[in-house]
Amino acid sequence: MKLFYNKILSICTKEKSERILYLISFVESSIFPIPIIFLMIPVQLAKQHKAIRIGFWVTISSVLGGILGYSLGYFFYDLIGIKIISFFGYQDQFANLTSKLSKNIEFWIVFFYAFTPFPYKLLTIGSGFVKFNFWVFIISSLISRGIRFLTISVLIWKFGNKIKNFLDKYFNIIIFLITIFIVVSYLLIKFLF
Repeated sequence: MKLFYNKILSICTKEKSERILYLISFVESSIFPIPIIFLMIPVQLAKQHKAIRIGFWVTISSVLGGILGYSLGYFFYDLIGIKIISFFGYQDQFANLTSKLSKNIEFWIVFFYAFTPFPYKLLTIGSGFVKFNFWVFIISSLISRGIRFLTISVLIWKFGNKIKNFLDKYFNIIIFLITIFIVVSYLLIKFLF
């Protein structure tokens, strides 16, 4: 895993890495399986002076991709949306999510799920499927994704070298803790919502 991390860091110094990151951020919101945060951080560490700008454009790209996911759920669920959900094996999670989606609290549902490690693509497709208010979906996604990505961006911009040194020293422990965090978050989401 550490070798993979070092390889990603070397790729992230390339000129096109930012554009590729924005494209993946867009696609991740509706069909790509890897959370963008794991790709954003190495690019920001390699280009610390641009970290905040990168975080801003990742946020915008993610929400634009969310609009695509919303559209797939709203207009094309039977044709495309259901195939994406099935491909990733998210049928049970999708059914669970959509059964709990309430239009009375749609802003907070989108805000919460867009902030957590919960697959954003499920939220985007699900929000379109249950016909959430489009503008509420956009505003809530922008705020939530912005807080998530820009907080990390500011930390990397301010403490990039210290963060990189810390990651280099404690990489395996951090991966272990992230895995536990994701599993616990998933279980909380599954059983509380």
